[in-house]
Amino acid sequence: MSDFTPVFATRNASWPPKRHEARSSVRKSRQRSPQITGHIAEDDNGRHYLSSHATLPLMIATSCLVKPQNGDLVCAVLHQHQIFVTAILQRQHSDAALVLSSGTVPMHLSTPALEIHSSERVEIHTSRFSLRAKTSLWISRTLHQVADALFVRAKHAHRQVENTDEVQARHISQQAEQSLIINSRIGSLNASAVLKIDGGQVHMG
Repeated sequence: MSDFTPVFATRNASWPPKRHEARSSVRKSRQRSPQITGHIAEDDNGRHYLSSHATLPLMIATSCLVKPQNGDLVCAVLHQHQIFVTAILQRQHSDAALVLSSGTVPMHLSTPALEIHSSERVEIHTSRFSLRAKTSLWISRTLHQVADALFVRAKHAHRQVENTDEVQARHISQQAEQSLIINSRIGSLNASAVLKIDGGQVHMG
């Protein structure tokens, strides 16, 4: 009896936890938020809602970065009397722009390498733009810079122009603390009103 009793107790002791786990799993499955599908609609006030649940507020899940548009077929979760869009299954217009939106929180991308390829154009609209890099390379056939004020500060500057370097301004002022050297095979200096040359020593010829 001493050898038989522990075996009998061990076999029967495993059954209540299994029944309890089964009841717990059933209870959890019933408490899961149901998944629903439907189309995004918009009322006269610009409020978006799910066509199958028009009275419930519509929210965008944090993991759904693609912003749904009117008429899109989406997958959503019903939780605490709110609709959370989790994924976009089909776009109403296949050629509609793909909009990534993180709401009111910042979006950060962390990767060892990032490439953006666009056959037509790349546009960035922002109130402030900053670029910090050890090495920056710009290659373009035509480069236009338009600004109210342009400030460039560098320890060393080198510019090489193959053909013509033309500067147009109302006033041009250049200051050199040590020396100013201008070399040319043919030189011309014209002034329609007054031409003044002043120096401690002036050497001509």
